[in-house]
Amino acid sequence: MARADRTRTITPGRMFRRGTTAVLALALGLGGLLVAPAVAPPAAAANGITEESHARFVVKGKGAVTAKVTTTITNVTPDRGNTYYYWDSYGIGVPTSAKNVRATSGGSSLTVDLKAEPEDPNVQWATAKFSPLRYGRSRTIVWTYEIGGAPIRSDRWTRVGPGYGTFAAQATGDPGRVSVEVVVPKAMTFDATADFTAEQQGKKTVYSLDEATDDWGVWAAVSVRDPARADEKKVTVGDATLTLQSFPGDKTWRKFAADRVAVGMPVLESFLGAPWPGRIEVIREDVSPQVLGYAWFDDAGDEIVLGEELDEATLFHELGHAWFDDERFDGRWLYEGLTETTAYRVIAAVDGEGKPRKAPKRQAAGALPLLDWTESTRELDTETYAYAAAYTAVHGLLGDLDDEQFTAVVSAAYAGEGAYEQPGDTRRNHGRVDWQRFLDLVAERGGVDGTKAYEKWVVDGAGAALLGQRTDARAAYADLDEADGAWQVPLGLRRDMTDWKFDEAADAVAALDPLAPQAVAVQQAAETTGLDVPETVRAAYEDAGTEAHYTELATLLPQAATTIEQVSEASGAVAADSGPVTELGESLLDAESTAQKARTALAAGELDRAAALADETSEQADRALWIGLAAIVAGLLLLALLVLVPVLLVPRRRRRRAARLTAPQVVAVIPAPGVTTDGVTTDGAAPQDAAPEDAGVAEDVDQTADDGTDGAKTPVGS
Repeated sequence: MARADRTRTITPGRMFRRGTTAVLALALGLGGLLVAPAVAPPAAAANGITEESHARFVVKGKGAVTAKVTTTITNVTPDRGNTYYYWDSYGIGVPTSAKNVRATSGGSSLTVDLKAEPEDPNVQWATAKFSPLRYGRSRTIVWTYEIGGAPIRSDRWTRVGPGYGTFAAQATGDPGRVSVEVVVPKAMTFDATADFTAEQQGKKTVYSLDEATDDWGVWAAVSVRDPARADEKKVTVGDATLTLQSFPGDKTWRKFAADRVAVGMPVLESFLGAPWPGRIEVIREDVSPQVLGYAWFDDAGDEIVLGEELDEATLFHELGHAWFDDERFDGRWLYEGLTETTAYRVIAAVDGEGKPRKAPKRQAAGALPLLDWTESTRELDTETYAYAAAYTAVHGLLGDLDDEQFTAVVSAAYAGEGAYEQPGDTRRNHGRVDWQRFLDLVAERGGVDGTKAYEKWVVDGAGAALLGQRTDARAAYADLDEADGAWQVPLGLRRDMTDWKFDEAADAVAALDPLAPQAVAVQQAAETTGLDVPETVRAAYEDAGTEAHYTELATLLPQAATTIEQVSEASGAVAADSGPVTELGESLLDAESTAQKARTALAAGELDRAAALADETSEQADRALWIGLAAIVAGLLLLALLVLVPVLLVPRRRRRRAARLTAPQVVAVIPAPGVTTDGVTTDGAAPQDAAPEDAGVAEDVDQTADDGTDGAKTPVGS
């Protein structure tokens, strides 16, 4: 349960005993009573009387509280000669709003005077008068009265209404002779400033206290509440719906709460970088915060309990506990300081009203190192100091950040991130954020050195010494982080710094210093060549967590830088504009494919394979020109063969022999131009003799004859 000391605190008004002592001396022979000067009573009892008191307060659900106080006083101051001591009045404190105050003794009514207490507006004195009470005599007085309630949000804190009540339950008496009972309906909740014992009696619960709370007896502020007797209003913000429960008839509080929730919750979500966690369903108005001195966030009961004051700071503070609580943050000062600082940032963002606490004096009453402030602390001085100091400390760390920087710090803290990890990295569970991790988050994400604020408000002497070691360790860490380029420093060192193991961190820095230039060489090789650093190589560096890992890096990093350059050089040789002949050779060797395989192997972190493929690519690039020339020569030869071989391979056409005539054939002779059919040429020349039958085979006899038409042939023998 997280608490915020923001409500009006009730200062216990002690109901001191009020008695009147008359000292009388009897002077024999003078025939009268002479009043003698008062003298100090004997030490047998305080003020010369003993007191036994039992008070019973009965609360009725409809809105009434009655009180019955039974007091027995005994005069234990003996007479001294002619002087004797007596009491003729006795008073108790009752609420200013008390009505029908009566006192009886021995069945008779006593006169009661009421008088205001000048130092406390909540108290008045009821004094009963009676006949002188001499030494050894006792008197029992029974007081009864009704407790009325002051108006809501008035200066007086007593409240009585339907389903609720706040009042002082008190009884004055000697140690072991005083007790108080408060009887309430079973349905009512009960809170008090003292520890009462509860006992169920039918439909009632009786809360009892028989141990003195101070030297005067028992005094406790009591608050009772029936949650079922309330006026309700629902308010929806985004996906969240909250129920507001006020005192019956307190419309002003419901309107205030609904408006501030609707306006403030989205701003809280933006500052925290996380949506409403949804752990609360009810925001309830109650008088208990006035009694206990704090409002509270109760995730077990799914409610926020606020006082009747229209206090934005308290409302935003308690809403902030949905994010800031002891489940995620280790240290009461831390989550209370964060909720208060965030609340006032919200007030500024929504133009609200609220005045933060002033910084307390470091040597004020109740002062302590904030690390020693726990939920079990209940001393008023300490609570007052610690709430103010927690706000002062956290505001000193975060107050000057802009909204973006503020969110970067508090969202990382809420998410449980380590300060030395990349923002948003929650792979490693570091547990609840404690004072050490928060200080580092403020430094790494906010750029604020909170050492002085911690030394003043948070830690003791031992803690201050640890802060000195941290300063040296962070300086060495920063140097290494600068020296190894853009990469994160190895995990082992980050882990040691997160856990504040500064001796181990120093050893890690010593081992990593020689590796930083090698890490830079890898990054520079990648930047120069335009190739990416293999993820496995970078991961091997950033995730290294042991000495064995650091030793492996001494080999891996130089190999990676060399391989990147090899692959780049080989790829460049293939890609260079080296002429068509070389490009032909590269194509025939499939050099670009080999180069691509080298780049793929490099990206996969297969450094040995990438280097081998790069060598193969370079060799192919070197041979490409000769392979290209050879290919051209081979191509020309092939072309020549393709042209000449068909010519050489085609055979000469053989003339066919004319078939020897085996029988007379009729031959139609078609005279040639100038020759008659009788063999006489038209020009007078004798016709040539026909070739003899055995003259051999005629040369390719054309077996068509000119029919005298242009280009037309007539087959012979047709």
